Amino acid sequence: MSDFPFDTLIAANGKKYSERWHPSHSIDAYKAAFILNGTYEETEALRKNLAYSMLYLEYLEKQLAELTLHSVVEKMVIKTYVITATSVIEGIFTNIVKTNGWWKTSQYESLGTTQANETNFDGQKFVVKTELLKKVDPYPLQMKLNDLIDILNRHHKALKVDHLVYPALKRLKDSRNRVHLQKVASTTDHDYSAFTDAIKKETGGILLQILSSPMVTNDPSLFSFLNVNLDSVSTETVETDMSE
Repeated sequence: MSDFPFDTLIAANGKKYSERWHPSHSIDAYKAAFILNGTYEETEALRKNLAYSMLYLEYLEKQLAELTLHSVVEKMVIKTYVITATSVIEGIFTNIVKTNGWWKTSQYESLGTTQANETNFDGQKFVVKTELLKKVDPYPLQMKLNDLIDILNRHHKALKVDHLVYPALKRLKDSRNRVHLQKVASTTDHDYSAFTDAIKKETGGILLQILSSPMVTNDPSLFSFLNVNLDSVSTETVETDMSE
């Protein structure tokens, strides 16, 4: 990242572009750094989206490093960081799985189901459902991040990262899924308690590991801004200003 402080971004200060903070690398530099397999038409949009996300992650790192934020706002910045970083990982994994032919497919299209009347057997109630399937040309099934993690965990050579990354990603996947505000299990299962500095550092550290793989990039130095996540995790002090 550039060395200019965050206040150079304040419009009232009237700084020119050359005097303002900006990401340390251009969109084109980030695009060129990613190793994506497939045709130009298949990969160009993904390559751009990955580059945009890396610039945004640099900006979020700058916010967290230099701004004294309201504690709730800080949690929301961390949430955005986790979601963006995990989306980068998902995009990379999708390209690897698809281009290696590991994407799940089906040859059957469901035309509907029928259900028999309820019956009692040994004191329990049962129903029988029958599904009518039509055989068609193979088509790709929808796959979730959890599916991609499982596949790459079985094919370590595809990514060449520490195998312990995969169980850690399973945990982060649950944090990413908190984009759905209704996904709560108790009165204390809310974003303020979920998005800690430790989660942010773990997310950034895992992303750095993946972006350091020779299967993902030919220039890992571009992602050095993520090195801040390799520091020892400090004990987080929970503030009490949520009502401000």
